[in-house]
Amino acid sequence: MRQIITILKNPNHAEIEQAIEFNFYELVRSTSTIDLEGMVCEETDEFFRYSTAIPFFLLNAVIESQIPSEDVIQKMKENITIFNKRQVPFLWVIGPSSTPKNMGELLIQNGFTPEKQPGMAYNLKNLDAELKPLDKVEIVKVGNVDTLKAWNNVVLTGFSMPKEILSDFFHKAFLSILLNDTPSASGFLAYYDGKPVAASLVLYEVGVAGIYNVTTLEEMRGKGIGTAITLAPLIEAKQLG
Repeated sequence: MRQIITILKNPNHAEIEQAIEFNFYELVRSTSTIDLEGMVCEETDEFFRYSTAIPFFLLNAVIESQIPSEDVIQKMKENITIFNKRQVPFLWVIGPSSTPKNMGELLIQNGFTPEKQPGMAYNLKNLDAELKPLDKVEIVKVGNVDTLKAWNNVVLTGFSMPKEILSDFFHKAFLSILLNDTPSASGFLAYYDGKPVAASLVLYEVGVAGIYNVTTLEEMRGKGIGTAITLAPLIEAKQLG
């Protein structure tokens, strides 16, 4: 089920669609394989499921659905039962490659609430922007535990996520992603007058550079920092080819 794609140089629309979808799936996979008490992962020919013991919807999910039409209702009920027993909320993420093609309708009929997430794409060949100096602003790449801790705090604060139940997971997950021997991702952190105020992440998988976790603390918005923290990973991605 996993998609292995070389770097996309001149992608068509279908390839871009697929890359957006599967780059996100790889982000989910990379955060679901950490050494965390209560973590349970299962991969079948029909889907990939992971569940933590943490009662937060982003940390429990079913992705990469390739289920035969005749089995889909049964598989839905099985997964609902599993997550109910664990007493955690969960997501069922579907995209253009998901089957059956009426998967969204069937999920709604079985009690799920839809929430659409847009995917955007940009050809880095056309990127000619540079990081312009901003007064009192410094952007660094996450390269040690201290900057990772600050990065995690900015992301959790910027997205108003509950630190009391997510801090440990975030530390372990992004320690594994960003600070391993062969990282496939980079985190960027912006400081304003010495204080960490903005963050972003780029994941190099399935042929593209996927940008995630872009946020600026509310009190620091409107100063151009958000633009800069988004541009930093794009510039790195272009430099890497």
